[in-house]
Amino acid sequence: MAQKIRLLNDEEPTKAEVLQRKRSAKFAPQAGDRIRAAENCLFSLLPVKELSRLAGEWYDACSQAMLHGNYGPIEKWVRSQSEKATEQGFAPKDLRQLLLICRDSAIELDGWNRDIFSAVDEATEEVLNHLHPKPPPVVEEAKVEQPEVSENANLTASSSEPEERGAERRRFVRNRLKLPIRILCPGAAGHEMTYTKSVSRGGIYYESYRQYEKDQVLKINFPYWNNPGAINIEYPAKVVRIDPLGEHFWGVALDFQ
Repeated sequence: MAQKIRLLNDEEPTKAEVLQRKRSAKFAPQAGDRIRAAENCLFSLLPVKELSRLAGEWYDACSQAMLHGNYGPIEKWVRSQSEKATEQGFAPKDLRQLLLICRDSAIELDGWNRDIFSAVDEATEEVLNHLHPKPPPVVEEAKVEQPEVSENANLTASSSEPEERGAERRRFVRNRLKLPIRILCPGAAGHEMTYTKSVSRGGIYYESYRQYEKDQVLKINFPYWNNPGAINIEYPAKVVRIDPLGEHFWGVALDFQ
């Protein structure tokens, strides 16, 4: 009887791990879609499969903290993503927004307990504050008496909000994200490895010493990770513009198909 109980106990972690993988596999694409739809987070410019991968890794790391009290994986995940974000042109607020979307998705879609999850929030915030310290509060100078404000002043004040939103949209469109990519041209030998100059929802722009042709279809690993165990996803992309930048040097605009 003792032997039977021992065997059942030995099998239990395996069953729990299988269930957790299933929940992670279901959560990842749903959270990826939410990140992709976010208008105030530059991570949304990444392909949805890449966002699903990020969300899945975040979920698995948080599960270790929630189920086993092991906060090492989530702290490591935050540090790793912060380093990559800094290298590639994302702002700290983009990473915070990414984490917020993942957190809210886990609570709303997977039923995570908000109160219990607060411990993960604290661990995450501690790492973020260490990596990106918040500037000290600005001490306000003595106020100078202002002239009387007209009755329409509230309209003037409220108009600044659309301007801020417009500035955010301009930041979103005119991004300069430096993401690693690998380009494969069907029928050509070898591949090209470089970095994007800018990224949009539908494509990328990069500079190349190789000459491509307009309407040519390439295969792109975007982003391309060369660390051990990395999963790189390949996308077909069409050359929509070629800009001569100098002798044997071109700017290439691609649209994902």
